[in-house]
Amino acid sequence: MSATGPHRLRKSQQVSTNVGVVIVDDDNAIVVFNDMAEHMSGHARDDVMGRHSSTVLPMEIQTPLSQSGEKATQPLRGGLHTLSITRRDGTCFNAELEVSSLQMQGRRLHVITLRDVSPAEGHVLGDGICATIVHETDRGILVLDGQSRIMHANPAFGTLCGYSEDEVAGNDFSILFSGHGRDIRTLQQFRQQVGEGNSFEIDIQARRRDGTNIWLRAAATPVHDDHGALEQTIIILSDVSRDRDLRYLQQDVVEALASGLSLREVMDFICRRIERIVPDVQALVMMTEDGQVMHPIGRASLPKAVVAQYDGARIGPAAGSCGTAIHRHEEVIVPDIATSPLWAGLADVPLDHGLRACWARPIILRDGQVAGAFTLFSPTPGHPSTWCRRVVGACVHLCMLAIVQEHARQSIDRLAHYDGLTGLPNRAWLRHYCTQARQHSLARVIMVLNLDRFQKINEAMGHAAGDTLLMEVARRLRHALLPDDILTRTDGDEFVIVTETAPQQAAVQAERLLRILDAPLMIEQVELRPSASIGISISDGTDPSDEMKTVMKHAYSALSQAKEAGRNCYRFFSPEMNRAAEDRITLAAALRRAIREDRLSLVYQPQVMTGSRHLHGVEALARWIDPELGFISPGRFIPLAEETGQIEILGEWSLRTACRQMTSWMMHGIDIPIVSVNLSAIHFRDRNLPDTIARIMHETGMPPERLTIELTESTMIDNFEQTVEIVTAIRELGCGVSMDDFGTGFSSLSNLASLPVSEVKIDQSFMKGFEEPAGKVYSVVRAIVRIGQSLGMTVVAEGVETQAQYQLLRAMQCDVIQGYLFSRPLSPTDLAQWCITATPRNAQAVTCMNVPPAPRQAKAAQA
Repeated sequence: MSATGPHRLRKSQQVSTNVGVVIVDDDNAIVVFNDMAEHMSGHARDDVMGRHSSTVLPMEIQTPLSQSGEKATQPLRGGLHTLSITRRDGTCFNAELEVSSLQMQGRRLHVITLRDVSPAEGHVLGDGICATIVHETDRGILVLDGQSRIMHANPAFGTLCGYSEDEVAGNDFSILFSGHGRDIRTLQQFRQQVGEGNSFEIDIQARRRDGTNIWLRAAATPVHDDHGALEQTIIILSDVSRDRDLRYLQQDVVEALASGLSLREVMDFICRRIERIVPDVQALVMMTEDGQVMHPIGRASLPKAVVAQYDGARIGPAAGSCGTAIHRHEEVIVPDIATSPLWAGLADVPLDHGLRACWARPIILRDGQVAGAFTLFSPTPGHPSTWCRRVVGACVHLCMLAIVQEHARQSIDRLAHYDGLTGLPNRAWLRHYCTQARQHSLARVIMVLNLDRFQKINEAMGHAAGDTLLMEVARRLRHALLPDDILTRTDGDEFVIVTETAPQQAAVQAERLLRILDAPLMIEQVELRPSASIGISISDGTDPSDEMKTVMKHAYSALSQAKEAGRNCYRFFSPEMNRAAEDRITLAAALRRAIREDRLSLVYQPQVMTGSRHLHGVEALARWIDPELGFISPGRFIPLAEETGQIEILGEWSLRTACRQMTSWMMHGIDIPIVSVNLSAIHFRDRNLPDTIARIMHETGMPPERLTIELTESTMIDNFEQTVEIVTAIRELGCGVSMDDFGTGFSSLSNLASLPVSEVKIDQSFMKGFEEPAGKVYSVVRAIVRIGQSLGMTVVAEGVETQAQYQLLRAMQCDVIQGYLFSRPLSPTDLAQWCITATPRNAQAVTCMNVPPAPRQAKAAQA
């Protein structure tokens, strides 16, 4: 079949007058530059001959060098392109470029034809050259008539599809289609594009003469006559089957990465896919963590014996293709394993399985680190093909993405399940661990360890010092435990230890841990001796998740007991302790409900002057009778309110209720000189406490001289300076301040002298043994009375129950006495009745009643 036979292109004369021709050799050097090319580009032929094609042609048609750096086998992109070309004077014009290749006199040339959108006069490319290009190009060329029937087919078309020109001549263009369901849609797109008259590209799934399918990219150019009617369609065909295979491989791997598959599953998938599209190869992906040894992470059909030989193999300058590629950070090609020095001592296993050649490319991450290698074995000696190199280049990149994703997944997992400061597993990790099934049923010991007074170290020395302490504690605990023991950091200063130590050895281990922590360490030139409280609970060995949750809860209960016992000690969980913890939870909920629903009340215990027995004042005491739980003593619910954060609301309620009751007594003529209200140490942490007291007195009409605020000695331990500041502000309001429970705390006489209190109360515990005048208790009480009075304070003795106690206190001239000897705590009504006997002038106020309830809105705000 001749390229200039009966179906040669019509109007070639008209077409060629607008065509510039540039021919380049395999080194991209220009060897032909016709007159029209000179006219179009503005470059003189003599100036561009022998120079690189990029001098005249746009970079978009240049084929980039492969990643390995070798010279490309095809330097220009074939096919039809519509691109903008810059002239020598800097102006641009749009051109259609057709790139094809041919062999001429043993030399490979690349022919680029240019057609200006706006044709200009120029020299004509002869019909002979056009025929040579059509005949010699490696691209299939079809010429269709106006009805899309095939008029002409070049030899390259026969090579692509297996049909001769005679077999397809006169047939509709759709004869090429494969019969796939998408053909109708493709044919419709083809006819629509041809009808629009513009050049276009479309991918066609075609069927070869031998029945195999092939993907063709058709670059079509419609040709119209002088009247605008479609006369011919010129189609240039190129095989893109491999391109599509590679694109599908990349898409599938990306989908696999997004689907959450493990790294090994993704690598196996890549190996299987490359073996499908590259003939006669077997793939293997190796990884290394330390650059010293490597392990297989992905394979397909490669024999297990070959994979096993690589597992754990060392990396070096002669470690087979794979180990050497990782060592060199570059690809290693071994055409013949049997004769390669890189395979010395390693060649027997692959040769026994019929593998003769091996090629490895290192997998290099973005930071330059070599993470492994992608390796191909072949039963045929020789170098990899161009197609093979192209596919491997893409797969190496995909492997890199998979490894980076795995590193990111591990980093996220570490952030989610490990403590960033100490590197220990965190609470989330421990929670997951406790749900896992166990292969044996040995009992486990759970220890919850909490550092003592860690918050004070943070406040005094800063968080950096606190972090240093935590890291040192973690280090000491880690070295003190057995390899199979589990150590986690579950909170700021809290560590949980899970061990299978025998239960009878748990106490010994806890004592050992406390001794190890007690060793001194220097932080910022300050010597610290860490101490801790430890709660211990023991599982029964069955270890379902629900049981482990219970054991953890028991360990926390034991930890609370250790803290209450004075810290720097350990406690075991007991059923009694668990019942107490459950009662505590029930009681806390009931207290919260009682405060919200105003179920608490105040009673008042009289305080009597020792000499005259006149009423000095009353102390307001909170009482709680729950409809379900009955009477709950203040010794239970006051500490509970402090622990659960309800004490501030309770204290403000007590203060407001007592002030309103006092104004009610005054209104009814009941002469109650002073009411004392107890406030918790927590209240004195609030610098706004004086403002709160002032606001409540203003709201209730309470005279400040009739109000005394009681605080305990423990209040001064936390922050003495702030306590002095707040007490001073309260005294400036005109209120009295009393130090309650004096003698039971840790305050010094200097603190007592510095604190502007008006009253000191001797704790009722001193009344035990007080009746022995020669005893030590008596001497202590007498000393307190004298010290208080010498400082100008009123001294009140609490808990007086016998006449003998009263007489002794009267003899030592104690100012005021409070206790059951005179009266129990009374309701407001009973106190009014009591006052009738104590103060006759109150007789007319017998009807004094309880303070009226506060408005519901105010109660809600207090709750």
